[in-house]
Amino acid sequence: MVLSWSFNKFNGVTYCFWLLVALFSLTSISIQAQPAIFHNSPAVQPGEALSLQGQFGASAQAYLAVGTSTTGQRLPILVQSSGHLIAQVPTGIASDLYQVWVLDAGQRSASVYVNQAHGLHFDSPEITPGGNIRLFGRNLQLTGTTPQVRFVAQNGSSGGGTAQVQPYDAYSMLITAPTSLVPGQVYNVYVSNGRGGTAGETLVGQSLTAITAGTDYFQLGVAWGAKFDFYKNVYNVRTDARLSKKAVGDGVTNDLAAIQAAVDKASADGGGVVFIPAGTYKLALNAGGGLYMRNRVVVQGAGKNLTILRFGYGSEAAGWSPDGHWGLLWESPKQAGLADLALLNVDNTGSFYNNMAGNGTELFMQRIRFDMNLGSWLSWNNSDKIVISNSEFTQGVDAKAGYRGPLQINGTKNFVVAHNSFTYAVDGLNLNTTNRGVFEDNKVYRDGSARWPEALNLVNHVLIMNFAEDVAVLNNLFKVINGPAQNINDGETIIAEGGGGYGARIDEDAGTATATTPTTLQDNSKNWPAMIQHPVVAIVRGPGMGQWRRIASRTSTTLTVDQPWTVTPQAGSRYAIFNWGARSWIIQGNTLEGNRRGITFYQNATADIAIVNNTLTNSGSIDLTPWQMDNSPAGVPQEFLPVYDTQITGNNVADIDGSNGVFIGVHTIQYLQPRSFGTSVIGVEVRRNTLTAHQPNVPAVVDANFPEGYINDLHFQPGSSNYIDEQTPAILGTIFQDNTAINCDNAVHLNSGAYNTLVCNTKLVNSPNLIEDIKFNAITHGSVSTASCPTSAPTASALPPVADPKTNPVVPHNTSGTRLMPLTGSDPNPNGWVVGFNLRTLPPTTQGVIYLNGSPAKTQDWVPTSQANALTFQPANNYTGQVVFTYTATNDQSLISSAVPFTVPVANPLPVALTQFDAKMQGLDALLTWQTASEVNNDFFEIERSTDASTFATVGRVTAKGTASSYSFTDTGIGSQLQGIVYYRLRQVDLDGTTTYSPTQAVTLTKVATTVQAYPNPTTSELTVRLPSAGAKLIIYTAAGQQIMETSTITAEQTIDVRKLPAGVYLLRIKPTQGPDNQVSFVKEAS
Repeated sequence: MVLSWSFNKFNGVTYCFWLLVALFSLTSISIQAQPAIFHNSPAVQPGEALSLQGQFGASAQAYLAVGTSTTGQRLPILVQSSGHLIAQVPTGIASDLYQVWVLDAGQRSASVYVNQAHGLHFDSPEITPGGNIRLFGRNLQLTGTTPQVRFVAQNGSSGGGTAQVQPYDAYSMLITAPTSLVPGQVYNVYVSNGRGGTAGETLVGQSLTAITAGTDYFQLGVAWGAKFDFYKNVYNVRTDARLSKKAVGDGVTNDLAAIQAAVDKASADGGGVVFIPAGTYKLALNAGGGLYMRNRVVVQGAGKNLTILRFGYGSEAAGWSPDGHWGLLWESPKQAGLADLALLNVDNTGSFYNNMAGNGTELFMQRIRFDMNLGSWLSWNNSDKIVISNSEFTQGVDAKAGYRGPLQINGTKNFVVAHNSFTYAVDGLNLNTTNRGVFEDNKVYRDGSARWPEALNLVNHVLIMNFAEDVAVLNNLFKVINGPAQNINDGETIIAEGGGGYGARIDEDAGTATATTPTTLQDNSKNWPAMIQHPVVAIVRGPGMGQWRRIASRTSTTLTVDQPWTVTPQAGSRYAIFNWGARSWIIQGNTLEGNRRGITFYQNATADIAIVNNTLTNSGSIDLTPWQMDNSPAGVPQEFLPVYDTQITGNNVADIDGSNGVFIGVHTIQYLQPRSFGTSVIGVEVRRNTLTAHQPNVPAVVDANFPEGYINDLHFQPGSSNYIDEQTPAILGTIFQDNTAINCDNAVHLNSGAYNTLVCNTKLVNSPNLIEDIKFNAITHGSVSTASCPTSAPTASALPPVADPKTNPVVPHNTSGTRLMPLTGSDPNPNGWVVGFNLRTLPPTTQGVIYLNGSPAKTQDWVPTSQANALTFQPANNYTGQVVFTYTATNDQSLISSAVPFTVPVANPLPVALTQFDAKMQGLDALLTWQTASEVNNDFFEIERSTDASTFATVGRVTAKGTASSYSFTDTGIGSQLQGIVYYRLRQVDLDGTTTYSPTQAVTLTKVATTVQAYPNPTTSELTVRLPSAGAKLIIYTAAGQQIMETSTITAEQTIDVRKLPAGVYLLRIKPTQGPDNQVSFVKEAS
């Protein structure tokens, strides 16, 4: 019998349950379960951090083999717990395919592959022999490689072969198919970025059907554009002799019947182009309906500013109703389209609001202009294979239509919306439940001047993609014009909220497994209805945590998954059921300007998202918001929506105008429920981003107020109870690496719900503090096992660091929570440094307990240098003697020192009953206060100060009062003399000269900034700098840290000409002739 133990900490009930299982098992032999990896970093470069999550122990080792090598090397681990670790890839290896595995108790996991190419979807489901198609995915190109693509017929026949490839970047490539493809055959496509041999090749998630080659006459840029092979059969609506009714095009004559007759004729003849010459054509309805599009017909004009079709007449007539009246109707045609013309809704009352509706297959709008006026959206819901390209769409406030946006293609698959301009007022572009699509190089303008009654509480977004999968949003401009726009709790630019905006929680549920098999999960407390969409089930706590599977079928109490579990969950494992609100997206190269909020995944189950190289200026945040709550009003007593495997890379997010703060990161909402139901975040990676906060920092408003900076926390909203800590990681293993924080009060924000967070190589520009770590009320710890990382691989001649042996000042045995001296060490290598420490052995609990950040320390705990003073010690009751633990130091090359002892002497308490001793800053002074409950033979107190908690010097003396008393001492002006952490202790001296020491207290002395004024800020031409004293060197840097200008002054004021600088945020560094350096940010606006 194999016992599979949870890699989360158990609560007491669960622990007892599994103990009983073990005791009553049919075997007395304990067999270690084979380790497994469920989540891994998809792309990692040499020197970067690598995250692994799955089933393995807290002492598992990680290994990596490069390329086709079969020899692995052990990776240095930066932070680790049961079921998760973050390791560092050595800097000295090549950028390549990496095979990674874990070894735990002698057993090896199956390998996972990092930097392996993965193709997600194409821009067309069809391909012509020798034709072009685009592939979107991950790791499609590595530096210095030549990608490879090959086609293999699904039925095993010939006709496949190797394609030609033009790589764009890691996320997309252009493929020229082999000329040997056979029309009618379906092909599997395999892709490799050229690394790793056969291990580097994977099957693309979408197959392709070959079709007959032909002319893409309408320049759709997709393979199925060749099916419009009727382009030579042209019907001129004014002159064609085959048409019994001719159009006039004078703007007065009603030409609807003539154009409709031409469309019907062309379709009946097997297909054709209905050509409408330059002119103005009136399309007035005599009854209901509209202009009906037919199979294999394209309506084409002479140009979008030459051929004008006007509709929307008659709405002012008595008794008129908009019902049944349309501008354009598509009744499921195949191979139909519009090209080179304009459609204008002339109704200025908003009553004729049905502009366009319907659906079909292989539809397009190319080079058209559509003025919707005050009418409703253009709707192509539930269509397959559509192209909307090179067109202009405008829409006002369609109040009578229900305030709908300009476009609705919900449920559509295989779409391309590219190179268009959308100007609209309300709602947004609706692309819900779409699949396999591209939204690219569009200009989307939200008209901020639009207004409506505030009492309506209208929700407005821009690009809305709830429940979308396999989509690429590339190189678009999303801009508010004539702003600011009217907003309530909305304004997101790119959003998925998984139904959250409408209160519908489709298929969602959560619970605790009653029983499981390798392919089923049973919960006898449930009565599940039929599935509505395509839900998945994820294990979120207990054995198997981190896995998810699609639900193939289910009964009222048992669900069957589409493939066996890698590690079978157990009775007691917690699960969540949901539909992916967003999965397999690429959001790349977009520009956002003036929007209330940015890129948002709100109350949304999210997986496999790449948010890459976007620029957000005064456009809110990049915000991942998983969710946990009792949502009984929506029929979901336990709602739980996770975020998995999301990369936020190379983005630039700036709050210049202070209209709304900005952040990048993830915050799980846990509403009212005091316990974390499970782990909601795994595998979020935030690398190489730049975030510029406003000066001063302002709140980022997203339901609640959030700080500016990088966020990785659990947003617990308490009800009647404080948070109850069951050591369940709400957020597990987030990586923040090589990011830049500008003007942030705190660069990174963590709290008690974040576990195993890596914060590495953060560049701080005018940002005084790296990490703000918040403890929940009544919780003794902030974030758990937060770590930093080394930055380089060891050289052959590199020496290990040296950890310093320590002997702490005496700790009285009756004290609680005495802060220990900081861990220290040194690096003998030139330009090297110590990045952190590991605790190697701990004292027995009969002597006392070592705490790290308020939680009992464990062997192998990682202590970054930023937390070197975060250890405290609680002596055991009545213990006196020498308490010893050991620790090692790690340097920036991942080399580890020998273990050294840290000795804590524990002695009898002071003869004076000291009930309180505090030290705090008051301006530049340190104020020490203490109280005694009784004093026996007490003579005086000496106040001792130290900068290293080791060597103390006397700075003052206070005479004893001989009875219970309150005392104080002021270390005057210490803040102007020293910086950093300063330690104080009391040396109590008896009348007979006996000496005893108090516990040590620490205060942080913060440098008082010298006042520098720089104005006007923002500026368009000149920046005046006023200094506190004469003489300084003035250096200007870009937001990326590049020096671009330098000047000097011998006076206390200097004017700098900045007219030639591009608009943006800059850092001015002041190096005065006397005194400390200073810096200030300023904004250069366009002249």
